[in-house]
This record gives sequence, C-alpha cells and structure tokens, in this order.
Amino acid sequence: MTGRALVARTAIGLACLAGVVAGLLLWFGAWYFPAWRLEGFSKNQYLQAAELAARGLAHAEGLTFMDFDFLKYREVTRGSEAYVWGAARCRAPDGGTELAWIYLEWSAKRKQWLRNYSLLLATPDDEIFYTRTHPGQARRARLAIDKLLHQLARNVREVRDPPPGG
Repeated sequence: MTGRALVARTAIGLACLAGVVAGLLLWFGAWYFPAWRLEGFSKNQYLQAAELAARGLAHAEGLTFMDFDFLKYREVTRGSEAYVWGAARCRAPDGGTELAWIYLEWSAKRKQWLRNYSLLLATPDDEIFYTRTHPGQARRARLAIDKLLHQLARNVREVRDPPPGG
C-alpha cells in the first residue's frame, strides 16, 4: 500500500468516525434526551414532568431546584398538542438565586412529555447581547456554538448523574 492510499484510507476512516459521532450526538440531543425519564407522565401530570425537568437541569448545573415562580399549561383546542412552560427558581451554592426556563411539549406521536428546551436565564455570557459594542460575526458564531456545546454537555451530565430522588 502506498503512502497516498494510506492517507486516503485514514481520511475516509476519520470522516466515517466523525459521521458516526455526529449521528450519535444528533440522536442523543433530538430523540433520547428530550424524552429521558418523562415517559411515565400523562398529559395531566405536566407539573410533575416540569418539576423533574427543572430538578435535572438544576442538578446538572450545580444548583438546587426550589420551586416555580410561575408555570403555564396550555392545551390547544384542535389536535392533541399541549405545552407547559415556566420559570424555575433555583439556589446556587453561594446562596444566590438563579432562574431557569423550562419548556416541555406533549408529543402525540410518542404519547409523552418531551423537553423542548431548558436553559438558565441571564447567565454571564448573555451580556454580550446587551453591551453597547457589537461583537463581530465570528465572535457571535463562537458564542452560539459554545452555548450549544454547553447545553449538550449539561444534558449528558444530567443523564450520567441524575438528581437524587428525581
């Protein structure tokens, strides 16, 4: 085998490996994690499902879930969709208060609640959006990619180390 063939095979192997890793990340983020541990809740158990999602997010971020400041449930009149969203109050290790946004969606196809998205509100890296200076496109893109990777890492931490009693 020539050096050129070895380089080509290595490149193909690395491309296949990258494809498999990307596929696994997509599967985890789009199919597995949104439904993780929410399969036992009925549509009417939206409060319990939202609380489980809030406890998981808080635990993965090193916080303690306290309660919801508000929680809104909405079931659409036509179809079987339902949504629940709200602000969860969490305690930080230093005793401060953090707020998390929890948004779940009822899946008629899977007959269960799914995490649509959940995130901490007003984190320090959000300040970039509220400063007088406007960051360049490269910095904005880097910030967006960093936020997505942080959320994915948080979701993986939540699955690897679920909250106690949750």
